[in-house]
Amino acid sequence: MSAEATDQVESTNGELHSIAQAMSEAAAKVKDGAAGVSTRLQKATPAAGRLLSRFTYSSCYYVSYGVVFPTMFLAHYVPGGHVVASGMLDGALAAQDAVKELAAQKRSALAAAEHAEHVKCADAAVDHSAAECST
Repeated sequence: MSAEATDQVESTNGELHSIAQAMSEAAAKVKDGAAGVSTRLQKATPAAGRLLSRFTYSSCYYVSYGVVFPTMFLAHYVPGGHVVASGMLDGALAAQDAVKELAAQKRSALAAAEHAEHVKCADAAVDHSAAECST
């Protein structure tokens, strides 16, 4: 191989090396930028959650206060108001029991669905067709 050909090959190798190095640096910068975005997003998510939580709490608090205070005020200052207060208390307790019942029904339905999935997977394993199961 002539000296001129060797110089040309070395020149080409040097250019390819420079291109590869530039691409590597660009990839590293993109990776660093993505990591920075991820970090900022991770910091912003809890703050947004706290803001939403605080907004929800405050809204419920003020709506509840706006309904309960005038009602209780009237219940104490209107003759026979204890009947109103007792009715409100009974209604609140009934609503609380209804919510607990709905939650128990939902938990029961989820447990039944999970049990059915386990039975299906166990049957599939016996039939050697366990590929149907995702668990």
